[in-house]
Amino acid sequence: MLATTAANKNRGRSSLLKSRLSAYVSLCDDTGVQTIYGPYAPSRGRSRWRVQIRDSATGRKLSITAPTKTEAEKLKGQLEQELAQASPLQVHEALDQYAEYKATMIRSPRAVADLIQALKQLIPDGQVMGVSKAKAEEYYLAETKRPGKKGARSAATHHGRLRAAKAFWGWLVRRDMATKNPWEAVEPVGKTKAGKKQPREGEARLLDRHLFEQAAAGEEDALALLVQLYLGLRPSEVLGLTVGCIEGAVVYVNGTKNQNAVRKLELYAPVAELLVAFCQGRPKSQRVFAADRVTQPGSGWMYKRLKKLCAKLGIEQICPHALRGLHSSLALTAGATSQHVAAALGHASFSTTSRHYATRESIEVGRARNFVSAMTSEPGEALREALAQHGGNTTKQNES
Repeated sequence: MLATTAANKNRGRSSLLKSRLSAYVSLCDDTGVQTIYGPYAPSRGRSRWRVQIRDSATGRKLSITAPTKTEAEKLKGQLEQELAQASPLQVHEALDQYAEYKATMIRSPRAVADLIQALKQLIPDGQVMGVSKAKAEEYYLAETKRPGKKGARSAATHHGRLRAAKAFWGWLVRRDMATKNPWEAVEPVGKTKAGKKQPREGEARLLDRHLFEQAAAGEEDALALLVQLYLGLRPSEVLGLTVGCIEGAVVYVNGTKNQNAVRKLELYAPVAELLVAFCQGRPKSQRVFAADRVTQPGSGWMYKRLKKLCAKLGIEQICPHALRGLHSSLALTAGATSQHVAAALGHASFSTTSRHYATRESIEVGRARNFVSAMTSEPGEALREALAQHGGNTTKQNES
């Protein structure tokens, strides 16, 4: 038993030593030579022997201590061996470690993978310490010129990747894996568009009326879009709903994008009635929508259906995220607080809501009801009441 405990302690010390040595080497100059000095006898006021590693190019030092001279000499030999095997931290190696960290914050493995892939595309592999401010600017400018799926990459895309690079390097600095953040001084290029285009007042009323009629007739597509509009959900969250998530007018959203995506929302009664009827007699574990598919479909499932609907109604083409934006804008205009709207959309703060979803007019109007009051006919009036009520009754589910 004692032998096992001693062995575990030795393995722990060895692991700690490798960790400290790896962090030190990653901060040293590419061409520097690390030399080990000592062991030095305890100085005044100290009781331990000291071994020191110095980088000839940067002057950076790392001191490690041992209780006795004999152990210090053993430590020096171990350091020489480990140093010979050590190599500077590489960017993509660090990104793999960052992925493990982000997985504790982002509940969707696919979202984590997409983030890491985007960063690896932005930052070529190489030594972390080799990325200077000039290099960071060079990588970012190259990203702004990289073609996207539909021509030139949008400013919103490369702005987002720049923010991600700054966050990644900030994480490296906090963990002493980098000395400074070269991305902080990089300025974003171009101006982003303010969110998705939302339907105009008349189009919103027409869309709302048609969705109610079709959902009441048993159309699954219409009901899915209606639920998104009245709850402000992401397309993936609508498609991820299971029958067990529906309890009358209460909907439990088990979103995966981040910790704030898990929430409890109250659905407008007429929509809730349609949803409950659609789920009647089905297993609780079954997905509410697209249940005939083996796996949950991607967001394109809703994009295609909304596109056909817009063409059928003769209104300007919008995407499902526009319904999310319409929800937030109408709720704000109807008097809902920014905190309630942000929580309903699954955002940590209102800054994300205002940047991508809520229109400037809705934020400025606040409690004024100019836009929503125009929706006086059923089910437009129902939409007004639902969003006003929703903004006041949204509660966030315990994230634990």
